[in-house]
Amino acid sequence: MGRYIVCIVWGMIFTFIIGFIGAPLTQSTYNPVTLLIVGAVFGLLFSLIIPKITAKSYNDDSAYSK
Repeated sequence: MGRYIVCIVWGMIFTFIIGFIGAPLTQSTYNPVTLLIVGAVFGLLFSLIIPKITAKSYNDDSAYSK
């Protein structure tokens, strides 16, 4: 459960920073609520996908490598 929370929080932080820098460059409005929602979705997806990818490349005895 901790992995999901950490990935969601870091995803929200990174998209918040990217949106803060990218909005003036693209001349669009800065909407922090949308950025935080998108960051949470990407953080959740990464926390679900990355363990499956690394378990298959490592070939250990975890539940993900089967």
